[in-house]
Amino acid sequence: ERHHRWKTHAGYQSRQCGEGRYVWLTPHGLGFLVDHTGTHRIHPEKARTILDAPPGVDLYVA
Repeated sequence: ERHHRWKTHAGYQSRQCGEGRYVWLTPHGLGFLVDHTGTHRIHPEKARTILDAPPGVDLYVA
């Protein structure tokens, strides 16, 4: 519920990118990967590539 408000009203973008893995892009252009090991900064271009992938395509960040 809370993450939905962030995405809708604050400009955050997110997408699931595999089992238990999520990518977030903040309104300030910061990229994050969230998985079972925690939250990790990723390059904003990698986050944007994952967010813009066609539906059903899961991309992974190395």
